[in-house]
Amino acid sequence: MKRKLILPILFSSLLVALGACSQSGAKEVSGKEDGYPSKPIEIVVGFGEGGGTDTMARSVQPVLQEELGTSIAVKNMPGASSALALEYVNDQAADGYTVLFQTDLVRVFPAMGMTDLTYKDFEQIGIGAMGIANFIVNKDSELQTFDDLVELLQSGKAKVAVAGIGDPWHVTLAIVNNAIGGDAEIITYESGTNAAMAAMKGEVDFAISGVNEVVDLLRAGDLRSLAVMDNKPMEVEDFGEIEPVTKYVSELEPFVPQGTWWGPAVKAGTPDEIVEKIRDAYDKAIESEEFKKFVKQKAIVLTDIADSQEYAKKDTEKISWLLYDIGAGERSPEDVGIERPEDE
Repeated sequence: MKRKLILPILFSSLLVALGACSQSGAKEVSGKEDGYPSKPIEIVVGFGEGGGTDTMARSVQPVLQEELGTSIAVKNMPGASSALALEYVNDQAADGYTVLFQTDLVRVFPAMGMTDLTYKDFEQIGIGAMGIANFIVNKDSELQTFDDLVELLQSGKAKVAVAGIGDPWHVTLAIVNNAIGGDAEIITYESGTNAAMAAMKGEVDFAISGVNEVVDLLRAGDLRSLAVMDNKPMEVEDFGEIEPVTKYVSELEPFVPQGTWWGPAVKAGTPDEIVEKIRDAYDKAIESEEFKKFVKQKAIVLTDIADSQEYAKKDTEKISWLLYDIGAGERSPEDVGIERPEDE
């Protein structure tokens, strides 16, 4: 009678073994031992299609899809200088399926008041690239060097074009004026490219924008760049070298490099293992030859920021309090928990 039990036992053991092999094989193929991702991911961009932030998000999208093994869609949610996008992501679950493509504007919200959300409400995955601010003039402008521009600002007679109040180019102007005791009439043009066009047409004395926004006009000779907001020269492919502002104003050293930065972020509280998985995929995306070729052609600078969360913290403290102190902010950053920088 006991012999009759051998076949069922062997058969059951075989099924268990086959099941184990099947599960092991599935894990090896999918590479998703922790179950993430098990559905599509959404990247939220706080600006319209075709803009700089949208272009940057879409430039890393293919590699992120390949590395994470799931489809990724870009969702554009323009409005309130990207504050609407922050609010949307914050309303979603902290599970890594809704990723904010963060920009430097998060640093101005504590002073400008578009939203009560700050960098603390998000975990910054990385800050891989930056559009460096530069000071541009009409090709026939009497302003020949950054010293000339400083003198004009100190006279209080300058007319300057930027994209909008609180944007990185307005912040750049505020930093320079604060350092040199300057002042200017500010005219907004909705985008850095439009501001540059105003300078080219002679509507203003100069404009501030990202080098990436005007690189084609620089290459064509329609505009001249007097300096970049950095402490080292910037070499632009098929154009040449642009001098750094610190060559002329050493007091700007603590504030450089300055411009707009981009990188993915997730809602605070997202599990560490998911954050690291997205971070690994993003690192591979910005290290790819395709991305490096893209940023070089567009005059975008790759960053080497080791701790992006700490960078967002310090940048927010420095810039939000500067805007408040010079009267450009509508509220104290302290109202949303942003402390004044320790070195002040």
